[in-house]
Formats: sequence, C-alpha cells, structure tokens
Amino acid sequence: MKKTKLLAITIFFLALSLVLSGCQGAAVANSWPGITVDGATAYVAYNQAVYALDLDRDGQLSETLPANTSDSSLKGALFYHPPVLLEDGYLLTGSYNNKLFEIDTQDGGAREFFTEARNRWIATPLLTENRIFAPNANGSVYAFDLSGDLLWEFETDAAIWATPVMNGSRIYIVSQDHKMYALNAATGDPVWELDLGSAAVNSPALDADGVLYIGTFGSRLLAIDSDNGSIIWETDTLGWVWGSPVLGADGILYLTDLEANLYAIETADGNILWSKQVDADTGITGSALLYNEALFVVTNSGLIASYNLEGERLWKEEFASEDSPVEFHGTPVAAGDNLILVSSIGTETAVFAFNSELETLWQFTPDN
Repeated sequence: MKKTKLLAITIFFLALSLVLSGCQGAAVANSWPGITVDGATAYVAYNQAVYALDLDRDGQLSETLPANTSDSSLKGALFYHPPVLLEDGYLLTGSYNNKLFEIDTQDGGAREFFTEARNRWIATPLLTENRIFAPNANGSVYAFDLSGDLLWEFETDAAIWATPVMNGSRIYIVSQDHKMYALNAATGDPVWELDLGSAAVNSPALDADGVLYIGTFGSRLLAIDSDNGSIIWETDTLGWVWGSPVLGADGILYLTDLEANLYAIETADGNILWSKQVDADTGITGSALLYNEALFVVTNSGLIASYNLEGERLWKEEFASEDSPVEFHGTPVAAGDNLILVSSIGTETAVFAFNSELETLWQFTPDN
C-alpha cells in the first residue's frame, strides 16, 4: 500500500475512533448519508434530519423529518445509517446521541424507541417478521419485539458497525473484536463464535446453502459454515475489505476493497475469476451494486463506474476536482427500473442520482 494512501486511511480511522469515543466534548460527528428507498420515496438520513425525496419528481424534497426539531429528546441527534421502514409507517433510525427513534412519516412526530445504549448507532437494525435486532457501537446487539420491549442484550468486546444477518433461528453478528458470533435469535444465547483474525465492519452475505461470506481488515475473504462456524476456505485480497460481499448468480460473489479493487470470486472454492482496479490511489468503502445485469461501484475520490459481469468496464464518470472535493462512500442504491442513488460527502450535495448509463439525472442538496 502506498504511504500516502496508508496515511489517509489511518487518519480516516482515527477520526472515526474519535467520533465513537463517547466523549461528550468531542467535535460534531460526521459520516456519509444513509439512503433507504420505499417505492417512489427515498429517505436520506443525514446530520440532523431524515429527508423524504420524491423520486417521481426528480428527487424534490417532500418532507423533512422529524418535524419538531425543538423536542428536547432530539438534542444532539445526528442521523446517518439507512433508516428502517416499519410496517406502521414509522421509520426506525438510530442517532449519534445514543438513542433509537421512531419517526412518523405522516406527521413527522418522533418518539424515543430505546435510550439505554452507551454509544452511537452506526449500523442499520435488522427487521424480521417479529423482531428487531439493533447493534450498537458499544459492542452490544439488542433484540426487541415490534412494540419496542427489550428481549435480550448480547455483548461483544468491541464496536459493532454491521447489520446482523439471520438464518432460521439464528442471527450472525460481526464485531470489531475480530469475531463472528452465531446467536439464538429467541434468547441471545451464543451458539458458536469464530476468530476472523482481523476486525470486520461489514455484514456477511449468506447463500441458500447456509454459507456465510465475510471480508476483513486482514485483506481476506472467508467462507464460513453457518451451522458450526468452521472456515470452508479463505482468499486473500489486495486491500482491506470494508463493504459487504454481494452474491450473484451461478455461484459468483462480487467484492470490493480499500485499494479500490473489484473482484468476481467463485463461491465454491474462493477462486478469483477476475479483478479490476476501479480507481488508483483511492479506496472503496461500499459494496458493489448488482443491478440491470451490471456492477456499479463508487470510490472515495468521487468516481462512479459500471462493469459487465465479465469484468469489462461499461461507463465511468468522475466528479471530484480541486474546487469540488466530492467523495462517494457507501453502496449505490437502486431505485426503480433505471435509477441509482449515491451518497456523497466533501460537497454540499448529499445525493447524486444516475441512470444505468451513469448520466446525472439530479442532485439533492439539503438546506443548511
């Protein structure tokens, strides 16, 4: 890894560690916007609000949530992870003031869902048919019923930034203590734990055969038997892996890393079919988006590119310049038949919207 890039990544993680330190005197936290699409509406969690954008009207702002920002419970609230849309029309979203909120999408009212966490909410909670599993940066995952009653808490030894995944009666948690945990979803009791060898901040992918795939900061991709936690195979990558693996058809998995590489990997044995460096001297913090028979990736230097499933580049657009230091983070989000939303930082624009040919359709800039 080049020294300049290593320094940039070190500074990035240092900044995040300060954000997550829990020190009340720390500077205002910051991250990239989180996007959730529901039909013709995109909910964008960014700083002190969740913005509802009308996708049928070129992303025009239809509502700013919560409506009453003077509510004392919202003091210090900053929203970044993609909100969870509950069946009753509420958004469940965690904040950097250590609280989980329910926000009514009809009238904008907000109420505290859970206030006893000891750190920020970085990961999106997992919503199932009758449970909510919410991991916190304090290293705990909390299980609630849909009415908000706490059922159990499971503690790990480091921060959790990744959404759990579920398979039958178990959920699988990845912590920065270098471990993956399998828990009984009903009780929170541990079933097994596995040392990954390095920290991981992404959610594992789970295939129909019960195999989990997880990338780590040890520049490694692992395939794990979800039944017993044994490692099936391991494959080295050129850089640390931040984004989650993406399962495609015909036993192919797609992966990105912090050296801005895109990989196609066979799920059977971990063999790398092809790899492409998307953008030199930068990184990719999100996953690839598999959409309309193509792969879409964004880089921290403000580039978006698409590839066919054989690894040939189709389109590329660059947005960063000295006057506009655009940074694309997170995973591109598909919306409808031909719309891709990308969150950005480094500029006043929070969301860029593209079609599959990477033509810019519109941009959303929140009011300050």
